[in-house]
Amino acid sequence: MRWLNRLAAGLAGAITGMSVLLILILAGSVGLGWFGQDHGASVWAMLFGGYGAGLAWPLCALTAAAILILLALGVARREVRTLRRGSAVLLGATALHAAWLFGIRPPTERTEVFTGTFVYGHYGFRPDYLALCEDPAHPLARGADLLEGAVEPGMPVLAAVSIPEQGWRGSHPRAWPSTRSDSHGTRYWQLRVRGTLRGPAQYGRPALMQYRLKVDSVLSVAPSRVFQDECGVEDPPPDWSPRE
Repeated sequence: MRWLNRLAAGLAGAITGMSVLLILILAGSVGLGWFGQDHGASVWAMLFGGYGAGLAWPLCALTAAAILILLALGVARREVRTLRRGSAVLLGATALHAAWLFGIRPPTERTEVFTGTFVYGHYGFRPDYLALCEDPAHPLARGADLLEGAVEPGMPVLAAVSIPEQGWRGSHPRAWPSTRSDSHGTRYWQLRVRGTLRGPAQYGRPALMQYRLKVDSVLSVAPSRVFQDECGVEDPPPDWSPRE
């Protein structure tokens, strides 16, 4: 059956391509921690590990599905089995195993109330995001966090938030209370919302956010003050002024 052989060949090619891309993303993630910004390889590390990290879980799911279909075809039709297709399956299994070792898992969802510092209009990150306030007794899972090597230690867990054109039931940052902003026009609010949190995975551009938050309703908004953390606690720096 000619169409069956074409399907098997297409699946083998897809497995090979997706596996190579997944391995490059994982290698780029390692490179983010190894190479400084002045290193020639840092551009490629950011391209694959930074901007490509969001594709890691979808690639894993698609590769696994393609492998299962190709194996099923091979069991049903002997003529489908070739050395090249077997090699593609082996490469795919190797890439999936590497992704598992990196900590890539299927994302989960939960719906509840979340609080944190909402960052609106950041000049470097897309989309906007919520720096989540965590319960120390039940911290959020970080997942693979493929961009860990590119961020400062102690950075809070971030959730990507896409704002609808009309806001959330009429609540939009354009109408929120005046708050602090930086020299780039980025604004900050302390936010309490109800929504669905999906993750951990890699979201955003670059994929620095570990979660994606779909907001159903905004429960409260308050201006954010300098030295206020994502839980609303003020932690000013120590007073280094000379003492008499």
